[in-house]
Amino acid sequence: MKKNISKYLRIAVSIVLLFYLFYYLVDFNNLINILRSIKTGYLFLAILFFIMSIFAAAYRWQFVIAIKDRKMSYKACLREYFIGTFFNNFLPGSIGGDITRIIGASKEIDSKEIALSSVVVERVIGLISLLTIGLLGFMLLNISSGQGYLGISIILLATLTLSLFAVINKRTNIALCEIIDTYLPKKISESILVYLKDFADYSSSIIKLFYVFVISFSFKIFDGFFVFFILKSLDLNLTYAHAVALFSIINVIKMIPISFNGLGLSAISWVIILKSFDINKDIAASIDFLTITISLVISGYGGFLYFFGSYKKNIANGPD
Repeated sequence: MKKNISKYLRIAVSIVLLFYLFYYLVDFNNLINILRSIKTGYLFLAILFFIMSIFAAAYRWQFVIAIKDRKMSYKACLREYFIGTFFNNFLPGSIGGDITRIIGASKEIDSKEIALSSVVVERVIGLISLLTIGLLGFMLLNISSGQGYLGISIILLATLTLSLFAVINKRTNIALCEIIDTYLPKKISESILVYLKDFADYSSSIIKLFYVFVISFSFKIFDGFFVFFILKSLDLNLTYAHAVALFSIINVIKMIPISFNGLGLSAISWVIILKSFDINKDIAASIDFLTITISLVISGYGGFLYFFGSYKKNIANGPD
Protein backbone atom coordinates (compact mmCIF):
# COMPACT_ATOMS: atom_id res chain seq x y z
CA MET A 1 0.00 0.00 0.00
CA LYS A 2 2.80 2.43 0.92
CA LYS A 3 4.59 1.64 -2.36
CA ASN A 4 1.41 2.45 -4.30
CA ILE A 5 1.02 5.76 -2.43
CA SER A 6 4.63 6.65 -3.33
CA LYS A 7 4.00 5.73 -6.97
CA TYR A 8 0.83 7.83 -7.19
CA LEU A 9 2.55 10.77 -5.48
CA ARG A 10 5.37 10.67 -8.05
CA ILE A 11 2.88 10.57 -10.90
CA ALA A 12 1.02 13.49 -9.33
CA VAL A 13 4.25 15.49 -8.98
CA SER A 14 5.11 14.82 -12.63
CA ILE A 15 1.65 16.02 -13.70
CA VAL A 16 2.05 19.22 -11.66
CA LEU A 17 5.54 19.83 -13.08
CA LEU A 18 4.36 19.25 -16.65
CA PHE A 19 1.42 21.61 -16.09
CA TYR A 20 3.80 24.26 -14.75
CA LEU A 21 6.17 23.63 -17.67
CA PHE A 22 3.59 24.01 -20.44
CA TYR A 23 1.34 26.58 -18.79
CA TYR A 24 3.94 28.97 -17.34
CA LEU A 25 7.37 28.27 -18.83
CA VAL A 26 6.99 27.03 -22.38
CA ASP A 27 4.92 28.02 -25.40
CA PHE A 28 3.61 24.66 -26.62
CA ASN A 29 2.96 25.84 -30.20
CA ASN A 30 6.46 27.28 -30.43
CA LEU A 31 7.87 23.99 -29.08
CA ILE A 32 6.09 22.07 -31.86
CA ASN A 33 7.46 24.45 -34.49
CA ILE A 34 11.00 23.98 -33.13
CA LEU A 35 10.65 20.19 -33.30
CA ARG A 36 9.39 20.40 -36.88
CA SER A 37 12.49 22.31 -37.95
CA ILE A 38 15.14 20.02 -36.42
CA LYS A 39 17.99 18.76 -38.61
CA THR A 40 17.24 15.07 -39.06
CA GLY A 41 20.83 14.15 -40.02
CA TYR A 42 22.12 15.20 -36.60
CA LEU A 43 19.16 13.49 -34.94
CA PHE A 44 20.06 10.23 -36.66
CA LEU A 45 23.61 10.52 -35.30
CA ALA A 46 22.20 11.15 -31.80
CA ILE A 47 20.16 7.93 -32.04
CA LEU A 48 23.23 6.01 -33.22
CA PHE A 49 25.31 7.15 -30.24
CA PHE A 50 22.48 6.39 -27.81
CA ILE A 51 22.46 2.80 -29.07
CA MET A 52 26.27 2.66 -28.80
CA SER A 53 26.03 3.75 -25.14
CA ILE A 54 23.82 0.73 -24.41
CA PHE A 55 26.34 -1.55 -26.14
CA ALA A 56 29.11 -0.02 -24.02
CA ALA A 57 27.15 -0.42 -20.78
CA ALA A 58 26.52 -4.09 -21.59
CA TYR A 59 30.28 -4.61 -21.97
CA ARG A 60 30.87 -2.95 -18.59
CA TRP A 61 28.37 -5.30 -16.95
CA GLN A 62 29.93 -8.35 -18.62
CA PHE A 63 33.32 -7.32 -17.22
CA VAL A 64 31.91 -7.00 -13.68
CA ILE A 65 30.39 -10.49 -13.93
CA ALA A 66 33.76 -11.84 -15.12
CA ILE A 67 35.40 -10.49 -11.95
CA LYS A 68 33.45 -13.20 -10.08
CA ASP A 69 34.80 -15.89 -12.45
CA ARG A 70 31.46 -16.35 -14.16
CA LYS A 71 30.90 -16.15 -17.90
CA MET A 72 27.92 -14.48 -19.49
CA SER A 73 28.06 -13.95 -23.22
CA TYR A 74 28.10 -10.41 -24.52
CA LYS A 75 24.98 -11.19 -26.56
CA ALA A 76 23.12 -12.20 -23.39
CA CYS A 77 24.37 -9.12 -21.49
CA LEU A 78 23.25 -6.88 -24.34
CA ARG A 79 19.82 -8.53 -24.50
CA GLU A 80 19.25 -8.19 -20.76
CA TYR A 81 20.50 -4.58 -20.81
CA PHE A 82 18.03 -3.64 -23.53
CA ILE A 83 15.25 -5.31 -21.55
CA GLY A 84 16.37 -3.52 -18.40
CA THR A 85 16.38 -0.17 -20.22
CA PHE A 86 12.82 -0.84 -21.35
CA PHE A 87 11.59 -1.49 -17.82
CA ASN A 88 13.54 1.47 -16.41
CA ASN A 89 11.65 3.72 -18.82
CA PHE A 90 8.19 2.25 -18.39
CA LEU A 91 8.09 1.40 -14.67
CA PRO A 92 8.03 3.93 -11.79
CA GLY A 93 11.46 4.48 -10.25
CA SER A 94 14.71 3.32 -11.79
CA ILE A 95 15.24 -0.14 -10.31
CA GLY A 96 12.62 -2.08 -12.29
CA GLY A 97 15.12 -2.64 -15.08
CA ASP A 98 17.81 -3.69 -12.61
CA ILE A 99 15.49 -6.34 -11.18
CA THR A 100 14.79 -7.78 -14.63
CA ARG A 101 18.54 -7.84 -15.33
CA ILE A 102 19.16 -9.71 -12.08
CA ILE A 103 16.51 -12.27 -12.96
CA GLY A 104 17.84 -12.69 -16.50
CA ALA A 105 21.49 -12.93 -15.42
CA SER A 106 20.74 -15.42 -12.63
CA LYS A 107 19.39 -17.83 -15.25
CA GLU A 108 22.43 -17.32 -17.50
CA ILE A 109 25.14 -17.76 -14.82
CA ASP A 110 23.14 -19.95 -12.41
CA SER A 111 23.75 -17.71 -9.40
CA LYS A 112 21.23 -15.27 -7.94
CA GLU A 113 23.88 -13.87 -5.58
CA ILE A 114 26.41 -12.99 -8.29
CA ALA A 115 23.64 -11.70 -10.57
CA LEU A 116 22.49 -9.29 -7.88
CA SER A 117 25.95 -8.14 -6.78
CA SER A 118 27.13 -7.63 -10.39
CA VAL A 119 24.12 -5.45 -11.25
CA VAL A 120 24.45 -3.41 -8.06
CA VAL A 121 28.22 -2.90 -8.44
CA GLU A 122 27.93 -2.04 -12.15
CA ARG A 123 25.03 0.31 -11.49
CA VAL A 124 26.68 2.10 -8.56
CA ILE A 125 30.03 2.56 -10.35
CA GLY A 126 28.15 3.90 -13.37
CA LEU A 127 26.36 6.42 -11.15
CA ILE A 128 29.63 7.42 -9.46
CA SER A 129 31.18 8.16 -12.87
CA LEU A 130 28.04 10.07 -13.85
CA LEU A 131 28.18 12.20 -10.70
CA THR A 132 31.91 12.81 -11.14
CA ILE A 133 31.39 14.13 -14.67
CA GLY A 134 28.48 16.26 -13.51
CA LEU A 135 30.56 17.82 -10.74
CA LEU A 136 33.43 18.51 -13.13
CA GLY A 137 30.93 20.20 -15.40
CA PHE A 138 29.70 22.42 -12.58
CA MET A 139 33.22 23.45 -11.60
CA LEU A 140 35.11 23.67 -14.90
CA LEU A 141 32.46 24.88 -17.34
CA ASN A 142 30.79 27.49 -15.14
CA ILE A 143 27.39 25.79 -15.42
CA SER A 144 24.77 27.21 -13.08
CA SER A 145 23.69 24.68 -10.44
CA GLY A 146 20.21 26.13 -10.04
CA GLN A 147 18.50 25.31 -6.77
CA GLY A 148 21.16 23.42 -4.85
CA TYR A 149 21.91 20.77 -7.49
CA LEU A 150 25.65 21.00 -6.83
CA GLY A 151 25.17 20.19 -3.14
CA ILE A 152 22.84 17.29 -3.96
CA SER A 153 25.42 15.89 -6.40
CA ILE A 154 28.19 16.01 -3.80
CA ILE A 155 26.00 14.29 -1.19
CA LEU A 156 24.96 11.57 -3.66
CA LEU A 157 28.53 10.98 -4.80
CA ALA A 158 29.81 10.65 -1.22
CA THR A 159 26.90 8.39 -0.22
CA LEU A 160 27.27 6.03 -3.18
CA THR A 161 31.07 5.81 -2.89
CA LEU A 162 31.02 5.13 0.85
CA SER A 163 28.16 2.62 0.51
CA LEU A 164 30.00 0.71 -2.21
CA PHE A 165 33.19 0.48 -0.20
CA ALA A 166 31.23 -0.49 2.92
CA VAL A 167 29.70 -3.56 1.26
CA ILE A 168 32.80 -4.74 -0.64
CA ASN A 169 35.31 -4.22 2.19
CA LYS A 170 35.60 -7.48 4.14
CA ARG A 171 35.74 -5.89 7.60
CA THR A 172 32.77 -3.57 7.13
CA ASN A 173 30.88 -6.31 5.29
CA ILE A 174 31.31 -8.63 8.27
CA ALA A 175 30.21 -5.83 10.62
CA LEU A 176 27.09 -5.19 8.53
CA CYS A 177 26.31 -8.90 8.46
CA GLU A 178 26.60 -9.10 12.26
CA ILE A 179 24.26 -6.13 12.70
CA ILE A 180 21.68 -7.64 10.35
CA ASP A 181 22.00 -11.06 11.97
CA THR A 182 21.53 -9.53 15.44
CA TYR A 183 18.64 -7.16 14.89
CA LEU A 184 16.55 -8.63 12.08
CA PRO A 185 14.27 -11.70 12.32
CA LYS A 186 16.11 -14.90 11.40
CA LYS A 187 14.15 -15.65 8.22
CA ILE A 188 14.73 -12.15 6.87
CA SER A 189 18.38 -11.95 7.93
CA GLU A 190 19.24 -15.31 6.36
CA SER A 191 17.91 -14.14 2.98
CA ILE A 192 19.78 -10.83 3.12
CA LEU A 193 23.08 -12.28 4.38
CA VAL A 194 23.35 -14.74 1.49
CA TYR A 195 23.44 -11.83 -0.94
CA LEU A 196 25.36 -9.34 1.20
CA LYS A 197 28.28 -11.72 1.85
CA ASP A 198 28.77 -12.14 -1.89
CA PHE A 199 29.83 -8.48 -2.19
CA ALA A 200 32.90 -9.05 -0.01
CA ASP A 201 34.55 -11.08 -2.77
CA TYR A 202 35.03 -7.87 -4.76
CA SER A 203 37.49 -6.61 -2.12
CA SER A 204 40.30 -8.55 -3.80
CA SER A 205 39.55 -6.89 -7.15
CA ILE A 206 39.85 -3.18 -6.36
CA ILE A 207 42.08 -2.56 -9.39
CA LYS A 208 39.53 -4.25 -11.65
CA LEU A 209 36.73 -2.20 -10.09
CA PHE A 210 38.76 0.95 -10.72
CA TYR A 211 39.06 -0.17 -14.34
CA VAL A 212 35.25 -0.49 -14.40
CA PHE A 213 35.10 3.14 -13.23
CA VAL A 214 37.60 4.20 -15.90
CA ILE A 215 35.74 2.47 -18.74
CA SER A 216 32.46 3.80 -17.36
CA PHE A 217 33.91 7.30 -17.38
CA SER A 218 35.22 6.75 -20.90
CA PHE A 219 31.91 5.37 -22.16
CA LYS A 220 30.26 8.68 -21.30
CA ILE A 221 31.85 9.73 -24.59
CA PHE A 222 28.88 8.09 -26.32
CA ASP A 223 26.37 9.84 -24.05
CA GLY A 224 28.16 13.10 -24.77
CA PHE A 225 27.82 12.68 -28.54
CA PHE A 226 24.17 11.64 -28.04
CA VAL A 227 23.37 15.01 -26.45
CA PHE A 228 25.87 16.94 -28.60
CA PHE A 229 24.10 15.92 -31.82
CA ILE A 230 20.70 16.68 -30.30
CA LEU A 231 22.02 20.18 -29.58
CA LYS A 232 23.32 20.37 -33.15
CA SER A 233 19.94 19.27 -34.52
CA LEU A 234 18.47 22.33 -32.81
CA ASP A 235 21.21 24.68 -34.11
CA LEU A 236 22.75 25.17 -30.66
CA ASN A 237 26.49 25.85 -30.55
CA LEU A 238 27.39 24.50 -27.12
CA THR A 239 30.61 22.49 -27.03
CA TYR A 240 30.94 18.73 -26.73
CA ALA A 241 32.27 19.21 -23.16
CA HIS A 242 29.08 21.07 -22.28
CA ALA A 243 27.00 18.25 -23.80
CA VAL A 244 28.71 15.60 -21.62
CA ALA A 245 28.42 17.70 -18.46
CA LEU A 246 24.81 18.73 -19.08
CA PHE A 247 23.71 15.16 -19.76
CA SER A 248 25.34 14.02 -16.51
CA ILE A 249 23.85 16.88 -14.50
CA ILE A 250 20.32 16.27 -15.81
CA ASN A 251 20.59 12.54 -15.06
CA VAL A 252 21.75 13.32 -11.53
CA ILE A 253 18.70 15.54 -11.08
CA LYS A 254 16.43 12.77 -12.42
CA MET A 255 17.71 10.53 -9.62
CA ILE A 256 15.87 12.71 -7.07
CA PRO A 257 12.86 10.46 -6.28
CA ILE A 258 10.05 13.02 -6.41
CA SER A 259 8.60 12.41 -9.87
CA PHE A 260 7.77 9.58 -12.27
CA ASN A 261 11.19 8.70 -13.73
CA GLY A 262 12.15 12.39 -13.75
CA LEU A 263 9.26 13.30 -16.07
CA GLY A 264 8.71 17.05 -15.89
CA LEU A 265 11.62 17.49 -13.49
CA SER A 266 14.23 16.98 -16.22
CA ALA A 267 12.52 19.38 -18.63
CA ILE A 268 12.30 22.16 -16.04
CA SER A 269 15.94 21.50 -15.12
CA TRP A 270 17.01 21.91 -18.77
CA VAL A 271 15.14 25.23 -18.86
CA ILE A 272 16.69 26.50 -15.61
CA ILE A 273 20.26 25.41 -16.36
CA LEU A 274 20.31 26.57 -19.99
CA LYS A 275 18.97 29.94 -18.93
CA SER A 276 22.56 30.75 -17.88
CA PHE A 277 23.55 30.23 -21.55
CA ASP A 278 20.78 32.57 -22.77
CA ILE A 279 19.03 29.68 -24.51
CA ASN A 280 15.33 30.05 -25.21
CA LYS A 281 13.05 28.13 -22.81
CA ASP A 282 11.17 26.43 -25.65
CA ILE A 283 14.42 25.18 -27.20
CA ALA A 284 15.64 23.95 -23.80
CA ALA A 285 12.41 22.00 -23.29
CA SER A 286 12.73 20.50 -26.79
CA ILE A 287 16.11 19.01 -25.80
CA ASP A 288 14.41 17.11 -23.01
CA PHE A 289 11.61 16.00 -25.33
CA LEU A 290 14.09 14.60 -27.86
CA THR A 291 16.28 12.80 -25.29
CA ILE A 292 13.25 11.17 -23.65
CA THR A 293 11.61 10.26 -26.97
CA ILE A 294 14.77 8.63 -28.34
CA SER A 295 15.23 6.71 -25.07
CA LEU A 296 11.63 5.46 -25.13
CA VAL A 297 11.74 4.43 -28.80
CA ILE A 298 15.08 2.60 -28.59
CA SER A 299 14.21 0.92 -25.29
CA GLY A 300 11.06 -0.36 -26.99
CA TYR A 301 13.35 -2.94 -28.62
CA GLY A 302 14.00 -4.29 -25.12
CA GLY A 303 10.25 -4.70 -24.66
CA PHE A 304 10.11 -6.63 -27.93
CA LEU A 305 12.96 -8.90 -26.76
CA TYR A 306 11.26 -9.50 -23.41
CA PHE A 307 7.77 -10.30 -24.68
CA PHE A 308 8.91 -12.12 -27.81
CA GLY A 309 11.33 -14.20 -25.70
CA SER A 310 8.56 -15.08 -23.27
CA TYR A 311 6.32 -15.99 -26.20
CA LYS A 312 8.96 -18.32 -27.69
CA LYS A 313 9.56 -19.90 -24.29
CA ASN A 314 5.84 -20.58 -23.82
CA ILE A 315 5.66 -22.25 -27.25
CA ALA A 316 8.72 -24.38 -26.49
CA ASN A 317 7.33 -25.51 -23.15
CA GLY A 318 3.87 -26.18 -24.53
CA PRO A 319 0.60 -25.97 -22.58
CA ASP A 320 0.53 -26.98 -18.90
